[in-house]
Amino acid sequence: MQHYWLSKSINCYQSTLFSKKCPSKFIKLFTFFLSVSVFFSYPADALEGGDFSAEVGLEGRFFVEEGLQGQDRFQPSIRTLLEYQAQYDDNDFHVAVFGRVDKEDDERSHADLREAYWTHVADGWEMRLGVSKVFWGVTESRHLVDIINQTDLVENIDAEDKLGQPMLKLAVEREWGNLDFFWLPYFRERTFPGSDGRLNSLPFHVDTDNAVFESSAENWHSDFALRYAVSIDSMDLAISHFSGTSRNPFLMFNGNFADPSFVPVYKQIDQTGIELQYIIDEWLLKFEGITSSGENQRYSAAVFGFEYTQVGVFDTYADLGWIVEYLFDDRRNQKDPAKIAQHSFERDVFLGWRYAFNDMDSSEVLAGVIYDPKTEESLFSLEYSQRLANDLKLFVEIRAFQGAESQSQTAAEDLKTLYLKDEDYLQLELVKYF
Repeated sequence: MQHYWLSKSINCYQSTLFSKKCPSKFIKLFTFFLSVSVFFSYPADALEGGDFSAEVGLEGRFFVEEGLQGQDRFQPSIRTLLEYQAQYDDNDFHVAVFGRVDKEDDERSHADLREAYWTHVADGWEMRLGVSKVFWGVTESRHLVDIINQTDLVENIDAEDKLGQPMLKLAVEREWGNLDFFWLPYFRERTFPGSDGRLNSLPFHVDTDNAVFESSAENWHSDFALRYAVSIDSMDLAISHFSGTSRNPFLMFNGNFADPSFVPVYKQIDQTGIELQYIIDEWLLKFEGITSSGENQRYSAAVFGFEYTQVGVFDTYADLGWIVEYLFDDRRNQKDPAKIAQHSFERDVFLGWRYAFNDMDSSEVLAGVIYDPKTEESLFSLEYSQRLANDLKLFVEIRAFQGAESQSQTAAEDLKTLYLKDEDYLQLELVKYF
């Protein structure tokens, strides 16, 4: 049974490799064959004793207004996630295949090999080879240091969904801390909504087939990263450095007024980051900061704030968390009007509330708003989840964008909601677990 679902998943993923929309099928083939070779090098008896799980989600997005190009107000889709995990002595193997079919947006209909890696654990060190996901960061509103994986932007505008990244990871664990080294053999390009898709904050579509790279190696450029993490009493500290292709592209106008579009431009960068988290009773102090070169000038950015949790609020079993964060970015407006930088959080404030019911249904609400005092823009979000049964869960998401009506007094790259003002939506998703 396990080999059957894996075969079906491979066929699904393989069908995307030879799509006309794929700008570099050989790069994706590298990922595919790397993952398959890791799988077949694993002992058969270990794989047969592994655990298989799956989930299917039915999603509907209901928009208040039509899109700027007349896109429909209702965007239904279905997605699936298949996972398989096996252990054999000191070795672990994990596969996760994701796929979505969207009725309106062809670019959102896609499949991705999120994970397919082998991990060997030894005394004080481990090695991981294959396609994997790595998360760095401690803050809530924005994850500045999280740079290993590329953003799967067609999934959600919050940039929380990531594409699988081929890698070799070596990790050393000692009393003085943990040291991780990453070799990332090729680069994955960011996904963008299509012309029929919603939540597109740009006036033209993004031509991902003609992406521009600063490195002549393009997707094949080898990226490297190093991270040191240590816990000292109530403090968690991590320092990281990344050298390679930026995951965050510039968008450059193609110069064709008859068929206008934006072309992604991927620069070479060196980024050093720091994460700091400190616990004082019910207070959780957080800080993320980076300094990066490669975007014509070196710049710095930071997110810092706190989360305060009230346990047993209102004489119930529920916990209420108060989140306050400040977002800083010292990049100046681009002098080239043909380029749009994918950043807009230079002097913003985030206020959030996390309410955990601590009930049998694992109900939880997370609400927040990002406010820009300069442009008076606001980005509202609300996320709610509740288990309806042991194998059934409901997810609700609401996002609203307010404030930007024109760019007459503010540069376009300073505005967050100019092209999102008609994109307020309610999203309902029902997930079935197997």
